[in-house]
Amino acid sequence: MRYDKQHKTAIRQRILDMATMRFRSEGIAAVGIANLMADLGLTHGGFYWHFKDKEDLVAQACRQAMEHTSQQWQHQIQQAETGQQRLAVAQHYLSIQHRDFPDTGCVAAALAGELSRHTAPARQAFTAGLQQQLDTLGQAAVQDGSVATSPFTPAVQLSLMVGALLLSRAVTDGELSARLLQEAEAMIAHYSPLSGT
Repeated sequence: MRYDKQHKTAIRQRILDMATMRFRSEGIAAVGIANLMADLGLTHGGFYWHFKDKEDLVAQACRQAMEHTSQQWQHQIQQAETGQQRLAVAQHYLSIQHRDFPDTGCVAAALAGELSRHTAPARQAFTAGLQQQLDTLGQAAVQDGSVATSPFTPAVQLSLMVGALLLSRAVTDGELSARLLQEAEAMIAHYSPLSGT
């Protein structure tokens, strides 16, 4: 049976969506192509109509997830009060909900360690996505007026947020987990334009 281009595009997107979610929640190495396709009710061989190999899927999933995170940040920035753009991103990112649902969250916090051992295409997709996130934080700093006064460059803020989220997911002490998120947010808030600092 022959399928039209629209059907093929829809199937490819289903594979990509499922892979993106499972990579973040289970890790890249834990997700096999045969298992992924079976969960979607598709054949293993059908995978290769859509992606060259698993590394191609990893790169595309990483690109999609990073773009989604940047879009979420843009939304937070647009909804933020004047002078609170960067803080709004931090509050969204450093939330208990984000901590507890890695399958829909930030790729950097979920997969950076694994991606460092992958091939160039996957790492290039991650690099491009990370640069987009830094650009988004840079735009927020211009909008909220913190670009000239805050020691929190976009790279510092992103590193602080990713590190705090990663550690908060790894520890077994719930109080410590919450404190890691709260103190990272408080540090970013301290240098926001409306803090008076």
